[in-house]
Amino acid sequence: MLEIPVLVTAAWTAIQPVLPIIASKGTEEIVSHAVGDVWEAIKRKFDTKAAAKEALEDLLKTPHDTDVQGQFRVQLKKLLQEDATFTADLSRLLEAAGSDFKAQVIGNGAIAQGTGAKAVGAGGIMIEGGVSGGIDLGAKKKA
Repeated sequence: MLEIPVLVTAAWTAIQPVLPIIASKGTEEIVSHAVGDVWEAIKRKFDTKAAAKEALEDLLKTPHDTDVQGQFRVQLKKLLQEDATFTADLSRLLEAAGSDFKAQVIGNGAIAQGTGAKAVGAGGIMIEGGVSGGIDLGAKKKA
């Protein structure tokens, strides 16, 4: 079984990419992925403690707020320290979720994973749909 700090990091790494989806559409979008099981286990446990429940609600309201993310991780750590069964269950679920998407960005790259995901690296432009025509590089500028 993973140590608690490692488990907190692994859980955060698993759910962080899907938080905007959960916050806007709910869990039905991620149910088919093993990370959905991780999320449901965390949510059930967070619902048992007022401070943890509030941290989770705040996270769903503002998933990109780093202060709120920190509060969530603190509450997760406390719940894991208090409940060995939850720790073992979450560890098992994270092992199962390990087969889901994994990636690492080095430099100014971008990563998009999963159905409908899109990414554009630093300085990039995303164009969707058809593009036609072009630029006449031989045309002279008019003064």
